[in-house]
Amino acid sequence: MTECITCGHSHYKPRIGRGKTLVAYKKLRYFPITSRLQRLFTSPRTAEHMTWHQAHDVVDGVMVHPFDSEAWKLFNNVHPQFSAESRNVRLGLCTDEFNPFGSFAAPYSCWPVILTVCNLPPGMCMRLEFMFLSTIIPGPSSPGRNIDVCLRPLIDEVAQLWSSGALTYDISRK
Repeated sequence: MTECITCGHSHYKPRIGRGKTLVAYKKLRYFPITSRLQRLFTSPRTAEHMTWHQAHDVVDGVMVHPFDSEAWKLFNNVHPQFSAESRNVRLGLCTDEFNPFGSFAAPYSCWPVILTVCNLPPGMCMRLEFMFLSTIIPGPSSPGRNIDVCLRPLIDEVAQLWSSGALTYDISRK
């Protein structure tokens, strides 16, 4: 595809002269998450922890996990079918800019988009092996208001998981 299906803008910079190769405006790196989430249920080491939030006791006034937040409770009330199945996965998304070449190099920024699995207990959900790099947005500057275009592959995959799910074997429940 040479043009964006959403806005119709060209993916490539205009060519000057004949025989020049096409140069993309930006190259987005996307790493699908479905298979990585499925592996959490097929590993005996992690599968039993994926439903930790169902047995977690809430201590009034103390937030030790996103499970204790008002947003989690509101989501449960709005989507009771989703919250009824303890194996449904809840994700947290975080991103921030960094300069991979240090502050003295040419200006360049990179935006990694990381997903955290909120089903896991507090001691596990923020460990590196459970933080999934899903997207890398490179470029000389930040994506700004166009970040939604860069997140489109992730949004499409999560929307597909929301609507039809993914058939997965849970080794803890056989």
